[in-house]
Amino acid sequence: MTLPGADEGGRRSAFSGDGQLRPLWDIGHRTADGQQDLNIARLWVEFEPQLGPGETADVRLAPLQPEQWQHLKPGDVVTMHETQPAAGIAEIIEVLPPRA
Repeated sequence: MTLPGADEGGRRSAFSGDGQLRPLWDIGHRTADGQQDLNIARLWVEFEPQLGPGETADVRLAPLQPEQWQHLKPGDVVTMHETQPAAGIAEIIEVLPPRA
């Protein structure tokens, strides 16, 4: 995942990589009128305590509604939203089934 720098309209500060952040994600769904239909996923930063503006790291997502994410596959790109513009961009590198 890559966060744009503050000079690009992104975050002004780092966020903790401990899984507390639950941003909205554009994973390709649309409403009946064609608008973005965003989905929530908890976010962990792999191997780093935090992720800051202009930085890139591997992250792990835990979707609130896993069934909404089943269409994604490695190579797909999803966009994180906290405000406008987008707060981050991530490429899917692995998809695991939800834990029972």
